[in-house]
Amino acid sequence: MKTSGSHIMLLDKRKVGKFEITLDGLEFAFPVEQLKEIKSLNHQGYSYKEIAKIVKRNKYEVIIALLHICRKGELVGPMGGYKK
Repeated sequence: MKTSGSHIMLLDKRKVGKFEITLDGLEFAFPVEQLKEIKSLNHQGYSYKEIAKIVKRNKYEVIIALLHICRKGELVGPMGGYKK
């Protein structure tokens, strides 16, 4: 593997051999309004599993959305939620 100028690791298939595509089958694009809703639900204490049901997305896509929100420097609550 090597790092490009943007610090993204590029796979050198000649050196790695067998490899697996991770997160295959997940959608990484989110409407801005849906990201806002996910963030709001997270701040209200909903777990990522509950949020997934509410916004009708795969639970792993919700985790990706929360990771994206966090990477932008915004606060994200516990993934497991905290509302009773």
